[in-house]
Amino acid sequence: MSNILKWSLKNAIIGLSALFCVVVIVCAFLAPVLAHSNFAQAADVIYDFLHRLCKMHGTNIFTILGHPIGICARCIGSYISAAIVLYMYLHKFKMNKILFIILGTLVIGEIAAEYFNLFVTNDFIRLISGLCLGAFLGMLLIKILDWLEGKKGW
Repeated sequence: MSNILKWSLKNAIIGLSALFCVVVIVCAFLAPVLAHSNFAQAADVIYDFLHRLCKMHGTNIFTILGHPIGICARCIGSYISAAIVLYMYLHKFKMNKILFIILGTLVIGEIAAEYFNLFVTNDFIRLISGLCLGAFLGMLLIKILDWLEGKKGW
């Protein structure tokens, strides 16, 4: 495969991933508005889509106009930061290995602490953890695509 084809396929995958993250974010904020505006059927379709992406949708307390956004704080944070990281990569933002390791450690530590009940997490902690998780997963996707392309190092 030529280098131009590899480069464009990689950017297409990253662009589509960023677009998917943006669609999820828009749906999360659009569903409560539709539910409030008496478009219940459209809101139900969007809520069904969002509930397939997030297993903790029943515990979220983020509401718009009295209706929940449809996904938990960790998921909304991860989709927001993943979209930002992927978009920034398409505009030649360079990744830092130390930042990648710190974000991964923070995310794994918070999820493990929540799993083992070391402390009680609230939605703010889940949102911050989600922001770190999305940035980590966005960088991981880019590194996997670099590895498949044959690039080594950071």
